[in-house]
Amino acid sequence: MKRTGWAVVGCGILFSAIGLALVFTSDHESTPAFTAAANLVVAWSFIGCGVVALSRASDTHFGFLMSAVGLTWFLAALSESNNGLVYSIGNVLWAIPLAFFIHALLSFPRGYLETKLVYVTVATAYVILAVGPVLFQLFGENTGCSDCPANELIVVDSPNAVDFVGLIFILLGLFVCAATIWVLVRRWRAASAPLRRVLAPVFATSAIAIGVFLLAAFVSAASQTVANVLFWLLLFAVGSVPIAFLMGLLRTRLARASVANLVLELGAARDPESTLSALRGALGDPSLGLAYWLPDRSRWVDVSGWELDLEAESQGRRTTLVEHDGAVVAAFIHDSSLDAELAGAVSAAASLSLAREQSIQVVRQSESRYRALLNAIPDLMFRMSRDGTYLDFKGDRADLAVPPEELIGSNARDILPAEVAERLLRGIGQALDTGDVATGDYELTLDGVQRTFEARIVRDGEEAVLIVRDISERKQQEGELRSSRVRLVRAGDEARRRLERNLHDGAQQRLVSLSLALRLAHARLRDAPEEAERLLAGASEELAQALEELRELARGIHPAVLSERGLSAALEALAGRAPVPVGVTVPPDRLPPAVEAAAYYVISEALANVAKYAEASAVEISVTRQNGRAVIEVADDGVGGADPTRGSGLSGLVDRVEALDGVLKVESEPGAGTRIRAEFPCE
Repeated sequence: MKRTGWAVVGCGILFSAIGLALVFTSDHESTPAFTAAANLVVAWSFIGCGVVALSRASDTHFGFLMSAVGLTWFLAALSESNNGLVYSIGNVLWAIPLAFFIHALLSFPRGYLETKLVYVTVATAYVILAVGPVLFQLFGENTGCSDCPANELIVVDSPNAVDFVGLIFILLGLFVCAATIWVLVRRWRAASAPLRRVLAPVFATSAIAIGVFLLAAFVSAASQTVANVLFWLLLFAVGSVPIAFLMGLLRTRLARASVANLVLELGAARDPESTLSALRGALGDPSLGLAYWLPDRSRWVDVSGWELDLEAESQGRRTTLVEHDGAVVAAFIHDSSLDAELAGAVSAAASLSLAREQSIQVVRQSESRYRALLNAIPDLMFRMSRDGTYLDFKGDRADLAVPPEELIGSNARDILPAEVAERLLRGIGQALDTGDVATGDYELTLDGVQRTFEARIVRDGEEAVLIVRDISERKQQEGELRSSRVRLVRAGDEARRRLERNLHDGAQQRLVSLSLALRLAHARLRDAPEEAERLLAGASEELAQALEELRELARGIHPAVLSERGLSAALEALAGRAPVPVGVTVPPDRLPPAVEAAAYYVISEALANVAKYAEASAVEISVTRQNGRAVIEVADDGVGGADPTRGSGLSGLVDRVEALDGVLKVESEPGAGTRIRAEFPCE
């Protein structure tokens, strides 16, 4: 036991002796034996509970509160004194332990007050239970006891003041009781199953105590005799609360005793699921999670081998690490109300078994990686001699130039085109002579389809191993990428030439005309002011026209409304200029600038195609977010039949969309209208 615990016990013995002396020498106590026994039972139940809690590092705060309730309980014994001043002080201090009791109740089991309501409730309890009795003593004589000493603290004998203080005392007491009940009910509803098992006995006994106190407060206004009986019952109701807390401690101790059985269950477990079930039973937490540490990958995985984010899984819960031979092998993710010492005991008992499970998980992860590597082996693998004879192969028969029975034993010159065969033989010779890896790619026509293969040749003793992978799709994508780049360069050149032409034919000509008009106006300014004024007016109009044309050009390059007000406003303006009715649906939040610009030009080009070719009567535009992607759809009810491979308009859209890692789809059955759908990554 800690020194603090011994100090509490010593104070308890001293206070017990003083209390017993006051009770048995009192001239106004009618049942001294009963009163002494009741006070000793209640006080020492709290003191005993407090001492036990003080011996546990995790419950020190709660232990101080329990000890405070038990030690201050003896303050009520001062009211047994025959001395008037001591008697009056006892009547002032009798309610202090109830304030500590409410504080302890609302801080259980966390050991602290967690919300503003709880703080206000506890503070109110301290105020009314410390100040209320003082006011009673200041304004009234003791009328309930004829043999009791006189009230030495009275200032004014005022029954009205006493009644008023009593009313305030009752109202604030009702608030404290109601708030306490509300907090306990809310805490119970939010508690997990393990936490409820700890809370149940404490809450039940506390609810009885609060109910008796509330009833006594009401009855005291009508019958002091009945109220006194209820207050006696309140003594034993309050005294049962620390007993309930000790039951919770006993539950934890019994759970620790079951750790020995856990070792046997873990020894019989045949899989991670059985291990998890045994741990849940030992800790009494059906929601307990189990994670294994993979040191070679620095990752956590669950019992099924799936990668686990331990920090995210531990939100609102507690994590207990399991170590074996000084290294972390696993972790429990459990309810935060579980006893830390119990979790530590289970961790120690399960360390050997979980180390074994961790090794199994490491092997499983290695198997998965090796299986993935095997699955990644290239499509074809050939073993060949120096002269080009096929000795063995692995792979899909459909990728062979001839059936397998014709391939083995044949020479590459008899199977492959002459140019491909010669390149292959040169690579085999290079690999066998130098030991270096020879690489290259070649094309073959199989079943009428031209395909491209990538070959790597490595030496294996006196033979060569030819590793072949079909890269036809990659080559096709590379070709499409090159074509896309060419189209983008061509489109940029055409846009620049168009801009130069528009500037030359429009704004530039107007600016030249403006310069000439300004020179003429300058020449006529002195001898013909009216003519100069007319020329300046014309120049001003010419300047306005030039500015308007420049704005139109700028709008074609990048609409100002798109930057300033977003895609929704830009599409509304675009729809307003369309020759057919256009419906627009756009989310209120902004998309990334690059996505908004691409979406705007996709829709602009689509509307231009509708105006030129679709013969549509209506168009619907939709912009949505789906699974981290921006989805743009333009659908018309026109003649359909649009082909993305013909013309530069749709192919240009494909390039613009793919530049942002997007996808463009065109659905255009003849007679069924056209639907253009573009998707962009939009995290």
